[in-house]
Amino acid sequence: MTLKLSFNRIIIIIILICIFYTFYYLTTKQSKTFPQTLQFNNNIELFQNKNIFKETIARRAYTASPIKLLSHQKPLFILWTGGYDSTFRVCQALIDEQKYVIPIYISDIIDNERDKKTRRHNTQFEYQAMQKIRNVLNHKFPYTKKTFQPLIDIDHLQIDPIIQKHMKILKSQKRVRRSICQYGGIAQVSKNINKILNQNIFLEISVEKEPGSMMWKTIHNKVNCFNNKCYLKQNLSSYDQSLNIFKYLKFPTLHLSKKDMLNIATQNGYHDILELTWSCWYPKNGKPCNRCIMCRERIL
Repeated sequence: MTLKLSFNRIIIIIILICIFYTFYYLTTKQSKTFPQTLQFNNNIELFQNKNIFKETIARRAYTASPIKLLSHQKPLFILWTGGYDSTFRVCQALIDEQKYVIPIYISDIIDNERDKKTRRHNTQFEYQAMQKIRNVLNHKFPYTKKTFQPLIDIDHLQIDPIIQKHMKILKSQKRVRRSICQYGGIAQVSKNINKILNQNIFLEISVEKEPGSMMWKTIHNKVNCFNNKCYLKQNLSSYDQSLNIFKYLKFPTLHLSKKDMLNIATQNGYHDILELTWSCWYPKNGKPCNRCIMCRERIL
């Protein structure tokens, strides 16, 4: 069952959940200190009146429970497609780092203009991969039923003129392959979320250290890294100013190749989950094409 809700209503629901847990812990006195949660803007009327997000969000009914954070944690917002790199990061955050994870998926067409052939045709396969991965995670690591939150699925996204302008500049600088591609959509989502929540929320994007990764070439020396979590530098040169559309992104895998990811997954017991991932953009008869760049770069 899929619920189609506006983004503003999703925010209101999250606020109400936070209020509920505040009341619950204060009245039952189960803890001397109330568990720390994201400090969302509580001005519900503001959210109702601000038509910031144009997209519709589907919260898919997986087995996770409502957001309930440990005292020392805030959730990680991770862009997830069911692909190799983003699934590695989801597993690493859930299993190795014991974090709460809110996965975000953009199902709208953001890879190219809608009438162009060069764009992914694998949405249903990505949905299937994400469901399989979630099922295995919940079975193999039962605590993830609580820590792995429902998928936020953005099925309509309007790119604003500012991001369109800077994507064209990045294309002219040969830093992205197309001026209309997933990175413009991701920049827009990160911008919208920060605007509506009125605080710094960094969305994690899994960019790997591989020769074919244009985003790695574009971004790897434009970031400051702390414990392998990398953020865009604040003092970029005038030539680099268009990169600021990525200022609300976090890059936790810039130092890792696909082989590095597999080694870590093998050591920590979730390499089998990486085998469930889906990479191909142009599946044929329900199987990977083995020809697209995503297939050629795959190591499993």
